[in-house]
Amino acid sequence: MGELLARVVPLALGAAVSPAVLTVGVLILSSPRRPVARGVAFTVGTITVLLGLTALGLLVLDRFATHHANATERAVTDAVDVTLGIVLLALALRTALRPHDPTAEHEPRQPRDHGGLATAYVLGIVMMVTNLSTIVLYLAAMKTIGRADVSDVDQVVALVVVLLITSLPATLPLLLRVIVPEPSQRVLAKLDAAMTRHRRVIMVAVEVVFGVYLLVKGI
Repeated sequence: MGELLARVVPLALGAAVSPAVLTVGVLILSSPRRPVARGVAFTVGTITVLLGLTALGLLVLDRFATHHANATERAVTDAVDVTLGIVLLALALRTALRPHDPTAEHEPRQPRDHGGLATAYVLGIVMMVTNLSTIVLYLAAMKTIGRADVSDVDQVVALVVVLLITSLPATLPLLLRVIVPEPSQRVLAKLDAAMTRHRRVIMVAVEVVFGVYLLVKGI
């Protein structure tokens, strides 16, 4: 169990680096109209995508490897890791070459107060679906859990841990907003500003580090 967590927790931490999800969540929680209710809907939307990715990673990727003969099973598993690593490196290149917009880091953003619960829920889905680096790392974690030689209980525990860590950009601001409403506003604003200011560097670093890791793991 400990060995499995040691393999998947770093992937989950990388998947949790999601400045876009954090920013949108903070803006929703800063809005004057039903911030907590809409924050819950947004969070549920992000978790809905993660649950779909869980099914994809455990059922599709695991079954794909299992249906091959034992002699080639390792090769298939390694090929998946290499593919995911290449995708991450490609994303890092895209992020690094994307034109820089200096105004995006300094323009004051207004709290989002338009739309209801359904809009916030859909927004959570959209933000997570378009977060490609999170998707790749989460799928890699799911594949690792599905292929691990541990009990079903240990797999479930690892799955829950990865899900909770990956969803932190959405769940943590919401929890802070509920538990400590006033201080959380200042803390979240500073965290959002820091993530936005260094977003490109953070994303490139995460994508390169984990892209290389999956490549080395699969080769």
